[in-house]
Amino acid sequence: MKGALLLFAGLIVSCAGEKRVELKNKEAIGRFRVGVPDGLAFVSRSQMIYGVEVAAVPEQPGAWDAKVAAHADKIVSRPSLGAGVAAFWYKEGSDLVLEAQALREGVAVSIVRDAPEGKEAVAEKLSAAVLENYKPGTGAGFCLGPGAIHMGPSLSESVRIIWDLPAGAGRVEFSTQTVTEPDNKTFMDVEEERGMTGAAGGTLTVLSERDRTLAGLNGREIRIRVALPGQEPQVRLTWHYPGVGRDGAKPRIDFLAKGPAALQPQLEAAWEAMLPSLESVPVK
Repeated sequence: MKGALLLFAGLIVSCAGEKRVELKNKEAIGRFRVGVPDGLAFVSRSQMIYGVEVAAVPEQPGAWDAKVAAHADKIVSRPSLGAGVAAFWYKEGSDLVLEAQALREGVAVSIVRDAPEGKEAVAEKLSAAVLENYKPGTGAGFCLGPGAIHMGPSLSESVRIIWDLPAGAGRVEFSTQTVTEPDNKTFMDVEEERGMTGAAGGTLTVLSERDRTLAGLNGREIRIRVALPGQEPQVRLTWHYPGVGRDGAKPRIDFLAKGPAALQPQLEAAWEAMLPSLESVPVK
């Protein structure tokens, strides 16, 4: 319980009487921003916009040269993607993969994009645009951490960021994915899971299930507890927003927290701190 209490150290009460947690740390990823309790440890993040995988991390001298050397026997060409951009194509199976990097104020902005042979020009154009439109700061745009890509929403965007509880046994994830039509299946019905759990000799208990609105988006929250023979009981908390088809500003969104049932208080503390903090980032 100590970890749960620490997560609630900044507890405040709004004028409406609803409990909120004051979170000083905010993480901007993709088109959203979320508060992060001090008790969570960052694990990883990934982002894709216009079908281009993109990352921004502090510059590490020699890192790019090491990447080039690692692919030296597969490199087929070194295209020009603009001033200050280093890039190369390498062969991976039947496809080609483009990797490029631009240094911006001490930040290495990198991209990865694959393409069938003969279709390199489209990939190069999109990748060059992504790198060109990177700007420091996350007040607007498609956020990468230290900066953002200032391009309008695309139909091929996705992000994922993962944190662990201090003990490492519990995990919290936030992810988004653009959709062609609303996803009304993911984390929306536990009956199939209940059947699978029962077939394995276990039990699935629904702790709570309700509609819940975050950042003006009406999603579905489900909390379950699963016990399988010979295994430690697990809890899983989910919030799912189905998204709007072909609308990059309203992708499918998933919050997920999971871990041993013994960590339920800590997971719920982080959950109730983070979810109300979710907010969208302006496009411009």
